[in-house]
Amino acid sequence: MKNAQMDWDDLRFVLAVEDQGSVAGAARYLGVNHATVLRRIASFETKHKVRLFDKTARGYRLSADRRELIEAIRTAGKSLQQVGRLIDAEKSLSPGRLRITSTDTFCSRILPPIVQDLQANDGQPIELISANAYVDVSRLQADIAVRPTDQLPDDLHGLAAGKLAFAVYGSPEGRDAWLGFAGPLQRSKAAAWFRDRLSGAAPEVSADSFLTLAAMVAEGAGRAVLPVFVGNTWKGLIKLEAPKSLPSVPLWVACHKDLVGSGRIKGPRSFLTERLRALGPILAP
Repeated sequence: MKNAQMDWDDLRFVLAVEDQGSVAGAARYLGVNHATVLRRIASFETKHKVRLFDKTARGYRLSADRRELIEAIRTAGKSLQQVGRLIDAEKSLSPGRLRITSTDTFCSRILPPIVQDLQANDGQPIELISANAYVDVSRLQADIAVRPTDQLPDDLHGLAAGKLAFAVYGSPEGRDAWLGFAGPLQRSKAAAWFRDRLSGAAPEVSADSFLTLAAMVAEGAGRAVLPVFVGNTWKGLIKLEAPKSLPSVPLWVACHKDLVGSGRIKGPRSFLTERLRALGPILAP
């Protein structure tokens, strides 16, 4: 492997399989399909002429003699990422593009006016990255993440920006059927509540976006669990119930711990946090 150029993007898929325990788990974690994970693993093994995983009846398992190699690569990757973050912090006073990531729901219905005001006040160019799948802040794919989640990864520092509440919505002439969750949404608290409500039964139709689910509900396809700021403002939707057992989720404005003191990030993060807190009556009435 000494002459092969390391592709850290391929490595991200390899480590995800090891960390999540399976190809399916890695696909869910990364927000991609099963075939993509297999393709990236094969790419890494072919390029470096090394087999990392054994294919067993229970799925892909790390070869016993490759664990030390994986841990060495993981350590090297973390060190390189930290170097990049520290360099970014040193350049905090230089002009650059501020990358803010959030879910498609927030990017389409909450953040646009806030980001517009932030850019006018702060002056630096802003790139708003809409992604329900995991965007790796630790690898500098984004500077700031606005995320509703119970717990942030250990390498992120979050400012509490409020809570996000959910309810069940339908349409006046809609079908008596549930619409379910797919892709990254399957990891949400709303999805966990939904699975308990249906006692494991599979819905006829699922989607990987609350926006898509809301549009389907409006077309009469069924009922769905939605963030209240989506359901309460979407034309044609009515709130059917807001069970106390359906939990709200904390909302965070996060960055990597190494960049907490970066002047380029500190001000914008505080601005976003205060504006989102002011929307509390809308996000969690």
